[in-house]
Order: sequence, then structure tokens, then C-alpha cells
Amino acid sequence: MHKTLHLAAEQRWNSSGSENAPRLIIDVGCGEVRFSQEGHDQIQSCSVAEFENWVKDNASVVIAGPEASRFHPGLELGHRIRLLREMAGMSQQQLADAAGISRSAVAFWETGRSGHVGKHLGTLAGVLGVEPEVLLTGMAYKEIQATLTPDESVMVTMYRALDPLIKIQAQKWIERRVRQADEAEG
Repeated sequence: MHKTLHLAAEQRWNSSGSENAPRLIIDVGCGEVRFSQEGHDQIQSCSVAEFENWVKDNASVVIAGPEASRFHPGLELGHRIRLLREMAGMSQQQLADAAGISRSAVAFWETGRSGHVGKHLGTLAGVLGVEPEVLLTGMAYKEIQATLTPDESVMVTMYRALDPLIKIQAQKWIERRVRQADEAEG
């Protein structure tokens, strides 16, 4: 029987061997896994195959993972800001100085409270060397074919025309509506 591994950001893997500290996956993409080990601030990377081999060789298991049902746009944006800042090798103060904002604002955003992040998205993106869309969605823009219903197409077109701050507000509004629908069903 072949077992498939599903690696995702925010999964924590623990090995049966005591010499290895649990690993927290930071990001998975482009054939690479970025992770940190418990008790260490350094972010390490390896190929997906190397990480899968580590899982198999150490009889590792997922001890915690992301809760897909608990999507929170502000928190996701904060995670992306923190991850991109760390990838750039910057402290919160260095990012704040480069963007012309306070360090406390960066800390505020990284903990999921969006505050006035919308008006600073362009500056943050420039300092971090990414497009603003990467901060908002975690994805770089790529032209893809998708089959959408007419109403979905209209919604996507309208969403893309929004200011970044309004996009965050729209995401939060949709999140509340989905949560209310889930609560009404449960």
C-alpha cells in the first residue's frame, strides 16, 4: 500500500527519534519545503523529496496542522508579512524603517490585526520585493484558464477592481457570512 504525504504550511511534524525536534512547515512551494525546528529561530529549507524522506526515515507524524475551516484573512496576511520579512532577513524594526511606519504597526499586522495595513500594502510589497497581490493572496499573478459561472465571473472582476484595503474588508465580510452559515447548519 502506497501512502501519500500531504505537506502544508503550519503543519508540525514530530519524529519518533528523540534527537530531532519537531519541525514546523513554514512554506511549501516550487519543489521546496521551508521549515523551522522547535527551539530554533533559523528557517531551513530542503526539497520536498528530502522532507518526505525525513518523514519516512524517522517515522514522523503530523502532530498539528492548519485548520482549513478557520480561514482568517487578517491572520493570513500577517503570516505572509512575517514570512516575507524573515525571508528578506529583516527585523520588524528594519521593515518599519524601510516602509516609513512604526515597528508596533508591523507587530500589530503580523499578529493578524489588519489596522491600516491597506494604505501601506504598496510600500510593504516594494520593500519586501513582491507584488501587492502576493501579500493579499499569497500567490503571484499567473494567467490561468478557469471555468466560472457568470455570477462568479462578475464577482472576480469586481474583486480585482477593488482597492487592497477594500479587498481585505470583503474577505472578512465573506468569512463572517461563511462562519454564520456554518453555525446555522451545526
